Amino acid sequence: MPLDIMIPGTGVFSVDPVPKKPKRTRASTSKVRTGCLTWFLLTAFRARHVKCDEEKPFCKRCKKDKHKCDGYAEHPQASRRPNPNCLTSSRRRLITSVTQLTPPIDWDVSGTTLERLMFHHVHRCTVPDFGLATPLAKIWSNYILPLGYYSDSIKHAVIALGIAHRAFLENPFSEPEPSQSALAFDNLAERHYRKAVSEAIQIMADPSPVNIRITLICCLVFVCFETVRGQYDKAIQHLRSGSRVLESLHQAALVNQRNPESLSASENCMVETVKKHFNQLCDITNMFTCMGMDASMLIEADVVPDLSFFTQPEADVNKTTPFSSVFEARQCFHLVERMFTQAFEDCWYCSSDSCWHSTSSWGSQRPPSEPQSSNEASWEIANAHFKAWCSRFELFQKALPKNMEPADHDELKALRFSQKSWAIFNEQEGPCALKQSNMEELHRLVDMAEDIVSFREEQPRPKFALVADIVPSLAYVCAFCENVELERRIIDVLRNMKRREGMWDSQEMANLYELVLQAKLGNQWKDEYNWETLPNLARMMTNLSVSTPWAISLSSTPLTSL
Repeated sequence: MPLDIMIPGTGVFSVDPVPKKPKRTRASTSKVRTGCLTWFLLTAFRARHVKCDEEKPFCKRCKKDKHKCDGYAEHPQASRRPNPNCLTSSRRRLITSVTQLTPPIDWDVSGTTLERLMFHHVHRCTVPDFGLATPLAKIWSNYILPLGYYSDSIKHAVIALGIAHRAFLENPFSEPEPSQSALAFDNLAERHYRKAVSEAIQIMADPSPVNIRITLICCLVFVCFETVRGQYDKAIQHLRSGSRVLESLHQAALVNQRNPESLSASENCMVETVKKHFNQLCDITNMFTCMGMDASMLIEADVVPDLSFFTQPEADVNKTTPFSSVFEARQCFHLVERMFTQAFEDCWYCSSDSCWHSTSSWGSQRPPSEPQSSNEASWEIANAHFKAWCSRFELFQKALPKNMEPADHDELKALRFSQKSWAIFNEQEGPCALKQSNMEELHRLVDMAEDIVSFREEQPRPKFALVADIVPSLAYVCAFCENVELERRIIDVLRNMKRREGMWDSQEMANLYELVLQAKLGNQWKDEYNWETLPNLARMMTNLSVSTPWAISLSSTPLTSL
């Protein structure tokens, strides 16, 4: 049976928690401070209530319980023995961070108990954090994860992501000297990542419609894997690699239209992929463009090229027709954001301060003094689509269902925030004009951000989201509002939210703008700093003699490595 027919579209992960068993007591015994990786990770999920006997190379307890022992973490040579109290504290934080997760049950995915556990973690924890009502999360639930049952490369990539996300939950901040648990997570994640890469290389040698799409999906999972680990440069490499595959498919389709007889065997396979799976390729492209657009905002350089060929025709819907769902509203809003992004040329002119700002290729170089016209026609079209979207969104909110799903309700809040952000930003001619905005309106925008990131738990855990909505908007306001009170409030909100949206990390932004604020108050800020990209600005701020602990924290973050 063809692989495409075997892969279910939905319903693969209909998982119910197992009933709670009566609590058992055990005899008092000394705690195991080390152990095999299988023991270390499974005890964090309360899946095993026994200690590891630490026999090398594989512990007897794993053999007895029929678990595949994953061996022991490779520890670097240390100059002094670690403090047992520190290790105990680290283990306690690890266990606390996952007490809300559903315990493991039997899954169909092949592999060890630990591998199935990490695969399950992605479904039950990682993907829900993406925002269950978003199109990106739907692709994960309906296609990427089910495909992991049939493709070893995707399976190991998802497992690596699960391990990396578990490490992120334990400690989302970069440390100069990683803890024992961080090293164990990193070693195990790297092992499965290498397996996924090895499998992907093999399938790339045999291009077929299935293998081409598996390759693209692997790239997407690798992007998430490297991003959650803080390896932003590697994540960008995977984004560009996947984009090249999509561009090759596009070029093959164009050649097929002009001269089909000139196609090679591999190009014919690409053409077949485009013809039979165009809608699916559009969904995959949507993920690349969404994450690429967010990355481009951060580094101010092109990451993903124009892939508009893989865009489904937009339905001719009247602006008086409300959206049918939150999902449709988000999908249409992403198209509007793409139009705004493409409406600019290389830079735009800020008439309020007679200055220029770049979006991509200018980088840290100062633009020419002579004004260059932006694409006003494209901007007007994008703005018209935004107004039409707002009209449909307002109509949709007037007839909301009484019992909305929590995921839909959360996504609705996020859309309201994005709508408010674009409305405020579009009122100004450029970033420098933001200081002339109504500060009460900007404070209300921060209120909305706080409402979105407020958690039901007393001790909120870190969150990794795919879509960059809140963090870049708050960072933008903080950079250009020139209001110390508002800047201080935004810095506090960013620091408290423990949120990474793609490559936009709230802690990194809080540390960066803390240094920027201190530099301004200490008369160390220079006008030329306004021309720097955020990674360059972060490196420059850490080199300033600003007396704050955030300079040390920022110097070791992924942002400064870009």
